Amino acid sequence: MTLSRARNRSHRARWRLSLIACMAILLLATATLVRPQDIPVFAITNARIISVTAPVIEKGTVLIRRGIIEAVGANVTMPADARVIDATGLTVYPGLIDAFSDIGLEEATPARQTAPAQATPATGRGQQQQQQPAGSPDERQGLTPYRQGFEVLNPANRKVELARSAGITTTLVMPRRGFFPGQGTLVNLGGTETGEMVVKNPAGFYINTVSGRGGGGYPGSLMGIIAFVKQTLLDADQYATAWNIYKANPGATRPEYSRALEALQPALRREMPVLLQANTEIEIRRAFDLADAFKLNAVLTGCGEAGKVAALLKSRGVPVFVAVKFPERPASTDPDAREELDSLRRRVEAPGNAAALAKAGVRFAFISDDMATPRDFLRNVGRAVEAGLDREIALRALTMNPAEFLGVSDRLGSIEKNKTANLILATGDLFDERTRVKIAFVDGRKYDIVEEAAPAGGAGRQGPGGEASVATGRWALSINTPQGAMEVTLNLRQSGTALAGNISSQMGTAELTGGTINGNSIAFSLTFESPNGSIVITCSGTIQGNRMTGTMNMGAMGSMDFTGTRLPGTL
Repeated sequence: MTLSRARNRSHRARWRLSLIACMAILLLATATLVRPQDIPVFAITNARIISVTAPVIEKGTVLIRRGIIEAVGANVTMPADARVIDATGLTVYPGLIDAFSDIGLEEATPARQTAPAQATPATGRGQQQQQQPAGSPDERQGLTPYRQGFEVLNPANRKVELARSAGITTTLVMPRRGFFPGQGTLVNLGGTETGEMVVKNPAGFYINTVSGRGGGGYPGSLMGIIAFVKQTLLDADQYATAWNIYKANPGATRPEYSRALEALQPALRREMPVLLQANTEIEIRRAFDLADAFKLNAVLTGCGEAGKVAALLKSRGVPVFVAVKFPERPASTDPDAREELDSLRRRVEAPGNAAALAKAGVRFAFISDDMATPRDFLRNVGRAVEAGLDREIALRALTMNPAEFLGVSDRLGSIEKNKTANLILATGDLFDERTRVKIAFVDGRKYDIVEEAAPAGGAGRQGPGGEASVATGRWALSINTPQGAMEVTLNLRQSGTALAGNISSQMGTAELTGGTINGNSIAFSLTFESPNGSIVITCSGTIQGNRMTGTMNMGAMGSMDFTGTRLPGTL
């Protein structure tokens, strides 16, 4: 009898262990199938809340469920299933919207343009069809209005994470190569698959009429660019007329189909906004002439010197996307070289551009355009504030204004009930140089921000006390999953600012990729193979002595916190 009970206990123990392993495997294997209601419920408490559309709440709570803001206020009832984040000393802002950027875009480069054609899941067409030199004559001339931003978006691109670290949770991305590069996609900067990120598609056309931004080739001169753009729009208009005649008259000769001209029809019918690149006064007036000639629903983008024609912009009432990629002093190997007067003037006047627009009553949104470092986006908006721009207007230009211009203000741009839970938790005034974003929420998923250490001595990044022994070792981690604690072993090897190693569990072993350490902050990725394909998990954390805390982001499932202890011995 005793032996029988012992066997039963052994069977139950093995069954329990197998069940835990199966649950863990199922958890990872179905990450891309997890529904919004499976995202954890979060309650951000004791926070200063800047909603943008309502008075400031000095000490309140934001409740997030299924990726949506369920409640916000000073007296929110706390549900039993909420994960509480004590935000004492932090300020909650709406996630910032960068109204036009290249964040996450990976377009073809010259080195890749000779690759053989290969169909891609995102587009269903050959890779060569996306590349100008190897494509059709239209593509070689930069005439690709049918391309869409999500087609060249890589969710794993490093710039996506850097943008979140700077407080940017939403952006409008568009193909950038050519004079009619394509159509924009509004995306949230969270998740591991493109489909999870798309908020609105398509979200407008982009026409580049500024010399030097078309990517080379024909046409090369400014006069040629303008002529090419106008002729293309005339061709698109005549194309529509020809097809209307054909459809209305049986027996008529069928016109030749053009993918490019067909794609431009929504722009000519004013069904979609058209972004026109314009920086100087002359370029702005030229953009208006083009919009008037073809009755386009125009949006001006760039607008680096728009303050000089603020009265004109006010009278036209068009949306204005103001780039904060300010001019920099031209590089020179001669330390005594003098800067040209016009260059110096543009550099000095650039931060005051937004204040001039605001003074004239022009509503605008900020954009980073093709800024290399996302953190400079908010830093330069801060410079505009220092140059006289009102803080409230600056914040609206990062939140509600772009949401309204892009037609998503019922979903994004403020902290209100039933809006998407895109939020950032910052250490103070958003426009203070010392303020840092500590946590970002995108579609209700929590992302802990791993701040990069400042360069030491102008060369390289240094961790405090030397990095060689900060991370190296065997770590016992406990991951807080919805099914309970999951124990794994993390093996880390540190070399300078690089991390390598693996993580082992009942599911097997996965190698680390992209591991980095800055000071005591670490970040790395893991790839697990499942019946549904590869699943990428991004991890970030902080090491304090022999303790580690952090978050594992599992894409659609959201984030899971973990804690760890360094085990005795060496690797």
